[in-house]
Amino acid sequence: MGRAPIYNGINRAGLYSSKARKAPHPGPAVVRASNHLAVACLFFGVAFAAFVSGSLEQRIGNLFSFGLIPAVGFYAGGHILGQLLVLGLELCDMIMARCFRYAVRLVNWWTGAPAPSETSGIDSRRHFSQPSSRIHTLRRDRSD
Repeated sequence: MGRAPIYNGINRAGLYSSKARKAPHPGPAVVRASNHLAVACLFFGVAFAAFVSGSLEQRIGNLFSFGLIPAVGFYAGGHILGQLLVLGLELCDMIMARCFRYAVRLVNWWTGAPAPSETSGIDSRRHFSQPSSRIHTLRRDRSD
């Protein structure tokens, strides 16, 4: 009889409403919003350069000042922030899982209950060196 894995990660899909289950990561939404802001800056810069009177040099300066430079800033900042949010979410998942494992060990120590690896007689570290086929199928399902 096989033993269930100790840590399969956190199923975030069960923690959110049905609308949020489709895209639980905030990163893509931030990237989309920054792309829209960049396009809006470009349109504003072109309109400002076209409708404000001035010489050609002033209009080109207005286009760069009010259009291109803010658009590049929004675009690059959105992509960097989106990647940081995805990384931060994964890091928080890992920290939360480790804290809960430590809390279980602490409660078991306070109550005097034996740790799960002591009761089964199986070394729990063996699981991490030889992952089961169930974990591989979960990874394949997540990559699709």
